[in-house]
Amino acid sequence: MANLNSVQHEQLVAQNGKLHILWATREIAAEQAAGDTITMFTIPAGTTVHGGWLRGDAIDAHATPTLDYDVGDASSSTRFLNGGVVVQGAVTGTKPETGISVPLFGTLKDGPYTYTTATDIIVTTLDDAATTGTGTLSLWMTCTLFDPRVSPPSKTA
Repeated sequence: MANLNSVQHEQLVAQNGKLHILWATREIAAEQAAGDTITMFTIPAGTTVHGGWLRGDAIDAHATPTLDYDVGDASSSTRFLNGGVVVQGAVTGTKPETGISVPLFGTLKDGPYTYTTATDIIVTTLDDAATTGTGTLSLWMTCTLFDPRVSPPSKTA
């Protein structure tokens, strides 16, 4: 049996070992149209994103939902999530409640992503909801905040 080691990212430990949670919510009061964007928050320069979740109520509660959300920034609206149709029903063994619960992925599949300038994080609606939905949409991101004058430990924007 082989014993394999992971790559240790020493820069992360040397600069700052504290994780921060960036969290924002938006009340969806009426059906969103394709192309609508919500600026959830601004990430400061030197922030490294490690992961996160898009969460919310069952905003499109139609039997066949069509609502499609992406999460990214002005350079790439799908940087963290190319959501496709947001499946909002319960999924046995995975998601016991109805609503939106989607992990961020996109560029994070290759590791953390570092911003060298302050950047707005946006949620974009690609397709309208099949029904007029209302509720709360939340974005959570786990990040480390570094001094932007120090070389970032991962790929950069």
